[in-house]
Amino acid sequence: MMKLSILQYVFCLALIASSLACNPTRRIPEGQLLYRGAEVEFVGAPPEQQKDIKARILEMARPEPNEKLLGLYPRIGIYNTFANKKKGAGKWLRDKLGKAPVTYSPELAERSRLKMEKYLKDNGYLQASIQQDTLVKHKKAAALYKVRAGARYTVGAVDWPADSSSLQPLLAQQKAKSLLKPGMPYQLNQLEEERSRLAQAGIEQGFFGLSSENFYYYLDSTFAQRQVGLYLRVAPPQDGRPLRCHYIGRTIVYPTYLLDEQSGNSRMDTFEMDEFRFIQSQDFVRLPVLKRAILQREGALYVHSLQQKTVNRLLGLGPFKFVNLKYQLREEQDSLFLDRQLFLTPSLTQDFSAELEASSLESNSLGSALNINYTHRNFLGGAENFSLDLSTGVLTQLGKDVRFINSFDVSLEGRLSFPSLLVPFGLIRPERAWQARSTAALGSGFERRATQYTLQSFRGKFAYQWQPGSLQQHELSPLQLTWVNTRNTSPEFDERLAANPRLRASFGNYFIASAAYQFNYSEQKPQQREDYFFLQARAEAAGNLSYGLSSLLKAGQKKPYEFFGVPFAQFLRLEADARYHHYLNQGSWIVRANIGAAIPYGNSEAIPYIRQFFVGGANSLRAFKLRELGPGSNTDGFSAGQGVSDQTGDIKLELNAEYRFPLFSYLQGAVFADAGNIWLAGQTAENPGPGDGLFEWNNFYREIAAGAGLGIRLDITYFVLRLDIAFPLRRPFAGEGFRWVIDQISFGSRRWRQENLVLNLALGYPF
Repeated sequence: MMKLSILQYVFCLALIASSLACNPTRRIPEGQLLYRGAEVEFVGAPPEQQKDIKARILEMARPEPNEKLLGLYPRIGIYNTFANKKKGAGKWLRDKLGKAPVTYSPELAERSRLKMEKYLKDNGYLQASIQQDTLVKHKKAAALYKVRAGARYTVGAVDWPADSSSLQPLLAQQKAKSLLKPGMPYQLNQLEEERSRLAQAGIEQGFFGLSSENFYYYLDSTFAQRQVGLYLRVAPPQDGRPLRCHYIGRTIVYPTYLLDEQSGNSRMDTFEMDEFRFIQSQDFVRLPVLKRAILQREGALYVHSLQQKTVNRLLGLGPFKFVNLKYQLREEQDSLFLDRQLFLTPSLTQDFSAELEASSLESNSLGSALNINYTHRNFLGGAENFSLDLSTGVLTQLGKDVRFINSFDVSLEGRLSFPSLLVPFGLIRPERAWQARSTAALGSGFERRATQYTLQSFRGKFAYQWQPGSLQQHELSPLQLTWVNTRNTSPEFDERLAANPRLRASFGNYFIASAAYQFNYSEQKPQQREDYFFLQARAEAAGNLSYGLSSLLKAGQKKPYEFFGVPFAQFLRLEADARYHHYLNQGSWIVRANIGAAIPYGNSEAIPYIRQFFVGGANSLRAFKLRELGPGSNTDGFSAGQGVSDQTGDIKLELNAEYRFPLFSYLQGAVFADAGNIWLAGQTAENPGPGDGLFEWNNFYREIAAGAGLGIRLDITYFVLRLDIAFPLRRPFAGEGFRWVIDQISFGSRRWRQENLVLNLALGYPF
């Protein structure tokens, strides 16, 4: 008996489903009709922006019809095929790939008509009307909406109240900033935005509790002139009191608040510090640290944004899981005061995490990495954040006549962050920032490449971090020190260094004294499916102060100048990483661009190895090994022959695109494409021109590498396990005319799979 392969079985099912898709109404009960969708027809003069309005109206039509493909309903066909299956593969195909027929509903059609009509009137078509008809053919029905939009109304005069209320100065100030201008198209959402804007301005000037509900408009429609007159009015509060300014009153802080403390079983201690009162069950975070984080003192005019920043600053300290701010109104001597209560719920102060990455690469090589992190969020009792990171990586070669371990690296770094700026810092004011921090870090790294070299490094830095708002974050590192020592080089590697002056300069012993600045911008809102943009930009300048001093103190000496017997590096390094995340009805689409450039000058002929760029690996071009590509169309036979790629460059360009979609439960799928490469910035004897890694505007695009692949992700809230399978589409080192390898793709060939498929196992998303 002939046995069918899985692919053949799926193909047969697809044929059956397609044939059944030709008759999608066969399981629809008598008296019901298959819903084909909605159609819009404009009667009379079409409205402005007809195409956009039609698209918006169609979006409001309900229900949503079944998807069609080439005039057929394949998902209905799959559903009908396995409609009676209660278990097994048939049930899975019906639930995951099939979809029940959507039937026509007169009730939903009428609701859609009313919603469409309201949309038109809310956008200025005040005389709009819509008639809904039903088109029936062959047991199928479509909803036809005949739209008579009429003329669009514009805003006429805008009248502002002129009274003696306490809001009058605010309204006079905001009138010039109004969003509503005579002559603009009338839109209801503009009125809502204006009401919200006025309320926001009010709570920034002491009017606690003011909301958009305190503002409303009278409308006066002039049909002859097609205009709408707007009359702004102020509604008094529900309690009947006049609107008045509020001031900050007393402040009570509960630094160790727990939800069960209402039982009264905990013993509480009370401490007074200036106008603050602290009530706690035990010493947790030093009280002066909490006091510094709280903005506005007693008697200050209430400003809503500063109160929100107080909450953010307290959360930014680290040791607290929740911060709840409550107010109690108090009237004293004809003034209104807001007594504050801050309830701070401690979080777990210590945390331990581990991440594992693995990659199965071509040439029978296997790469793995382990990252371990320990964090203490209240290390010295003053909200100091201490973290210790240990990272290890191993690249092994599975084959004959090669070493089992080809590469091994390990790094250790400790960081201690303080919740304040430790030196005078005049660029920002405390009330404008979220929690500002100062960080000191020390680290060491060890890297061993079999039959090549051993690289050892020590590093330290001091940095300031601050957030002027929820979207931006800054980090300034006025001092970064790095010492690198290359030793235990093999004779073969020494020959390679002797033949390549640039490589010799980048791998020598050197000292880096630099300053760096990093800017982060993120529109991402946790737990919300909203499109967002992310940008990280970083600049580092090294060796300028050292070079200036050396030029004065060591004039006449031959370069390179040295610091304690070790040459110091001098360069400028720039890098930017931009990402855009777009959500779809099902899944999301993410694109990323990562560019960088580093230029050596003065005391350096080449960028130090640890500051150079590279591509490839689980979070970069996933169809290529880590550091396999470049520079340009060049590939280093020395490294490739040993199973260890070590390609670096001065310029980096990387582009990524990924579509993520749900499969079932916690499992997600992904389709992705990556492109990019690295290049050298300057021309030297060993790279005289094109084909030797030099970046040239008229040639670099010919040296772009590209790859694509599929992935699955197990996403369990805060834990993501990722498996990506990728293969190259374009190899820049293959030679002119042979770089595109799409025509060579052969998934059925074992040899092709061994030479091209790259498996990457990692934790977290690549970007």
